[in-house]
Amino acid sequence: MNGKLFFICGDDDYLTDRAARDKIDGLIPPEEREWGLEAIDGTVDNAEEAVRAVRSCMESAQSLGLFASRKTTWLRNANFLTGGENKRTAEASDTKEAVSKMAEWLKKGLPEGMNLIITSTKILRTSVFFKTCQKCGEVIDTGTGLKPWELERETAKRLDGLAKEAGVAFAPGAKEEFLKLTGCDTRFIVSELEKLGAYIHPRNRATAADVREVTSIGREVEVWDLTEGFGERNASKALSVLARFNGQKGSGVMLAAMLDKTARELLALREAYDRGWVTANGWRKDLPEETLRLLEMMPANPRTVNDWALKKKLPHARNFTVEELRRARANTLLLREQLVSTQRPEMLLVETALLRCIGRPKKNGRP
Repeated sequence: MNGKLFFICGDDDYLTDRAARDKIDGLIPPEEREWGLEAIDGTVDNAEEAVRAVRSCMESAQSLGLFASRKTTWLRNANFLTGGENKRTAEASDTKEAVSKMAEWLKKGLPEGMNLIITSTKILRTSVFFKTCQKCGEVIDTGTGLKPWELERETAKRLDGLAKEAGVAFAPGAKEEFLKLTGCDTRFIVSELEKLGAYIHPRNRATAADVREVTSIGREVEVWDLTEGFGERNASKALSVLARFNGQKGSGVMLAAMLDKTARELLALREAYDRGWVTANGWRKDLPEETLRLLEMMPANPRTVNDWALKKKLPHARNFTVEELRRARANTLLLREQLVSTQRPEMLLVETALLRCIGRPKKNGRP
């Protein structure tokens, strides 16, 4: 028994895919890929498909092709593992049973000449399956749970190599402008680099003007801009961001959930600020025990916000009064209900709710 197991995880699906392909390059020569590599799609919608994916993976990792003396199976983007992206499917009893059987099978070791690669963006680190992979194979984490500033730092480092691969060099200021527009999603960055390279050809040096001309705005950047417009009570900025979502089917529900989360977080921070529990310098160190327990019982515990986020969100919370944020929360809840119960255009509903939430700004709302 000398088969190898690799479990590759990380928040960025492009990086997990790339790490898997790097492993495949080291395990199978290109001329043997046709019969020595089998990929199993692990992105499923329900428990039945999850069970089928697990069964196919186990069968593949135990059977050689007709002309192969070694084989690598890749269970790609498994979203049904404990803590995975498809939480409903992961919690289904049939899925749990199938994943448990695979864990027990992995403990016995892989047959000689057989290698198994499993990639997933989300998994519970304390789950039996993850611990089994740690014990029986090699776990590769391409980046999980990074703070926003850590993610921005790592993305900036990675961009140099990605740009070089795409044949693009940045003039002074262009790299910063590019990241400001794309955000941190690596797959999106790669596609935008390809587009930028085609635009500046036969040149290879992109200026900030080139970047602004052809680079699209990443989804996460749009969301950040929208929450900033909300927090700043800047209706013009918020509506200009919202206009980018026109024509994107299903975006209304996502935006409603994001606005509701923002209103909930700002309300908790504003109430804590009014009580003197938090200041511009951070949380008080001498909070009474009953206050700490109260904060822990809140659906959105404001003390879990890291220092980087606190410095951005507290000024936003101070732009509203508690009563204004309560009304904003009521409006976001009403919006979520309207999106599933009426036939009115979803962007019109979102825009109306957003304007009601922002209202007429009052400088440093009073408690």
